Amino acid sequence: MKRLKEISEQIKESINQFIEEAENNESLLENTVVDMKKRLAKAKELVATAIAELQRLKQAYQESVDAVEMWDEKVDAALNDNDAERATEAQNRKQQNQQHANDLEKRILAQQNVVDDLRTTLLEFYRQFQDVSKRATTLVHRQKQAETRAEFYKLLAEFDLPDNITFEQAEQKLKAAEDRAETWEQRNRSTAVKVEKSEDDFDVDEALAALKSDVLGSSQK
Repeated sequence: MKRLKEISEQIKESINQFIEEAENNESLLENTVVDMKKRLAKAKELVATAIAELQRLKQAYQESVDAVEMWDEKVDAALNDNDAERATEAQNRKQQNQQHANDLEKRILAQQNVVDDLRTTLLEFYRQFQDVSKRATTLVHRQKQAETRAEFYKLLAEFDLPDNITFEQAEQKLKAAEDRAETWEQRNRSTAVKVEKSEDDFDVDEALAALKSDVLGSSQK
């Protein structure tokens, strides 16, 4: 019996430890998913910012290209008018815008690489998030199932079955109660038999004659 209690205590301790670890793991997984969601949202904002910067650079580049074409036309117009000073000024402005356009083109290429890298990394992170979220959901569900089973078996493990001595004592009490019932039953039968015999020996005619004699005797006196 002592050994059975020790085993029962060990089982309950193991179950309690398992439940505690399961709850900690569930909390860790939930926190991981929540943290990934926040980071994913922030990463999307950063990618959107990078794309917006790329669009701004492209717009500025187009404006510089348009400016180059405009100043090129002015150079031609000034040369046609034999206005060397105005042609030189227009040429300088054209070169400045061309240099700016060239610089923007390099920046656009660099920014495009950044955007491409961010998009690729974001897509990979999103796939990881989907995988983690799916696995976390599955594990949390399985943990809840395991906790239910653990609670169930813990409930049973905490119950101590009665030993043979307890059953023997109960059987002895039952035997004593049955013996008492048998004794009283036999006594009741014996009493019933006596009453029945008394009723069989009773003569109605004799009783009436005796009663009549008593009545007549009393009148004669």
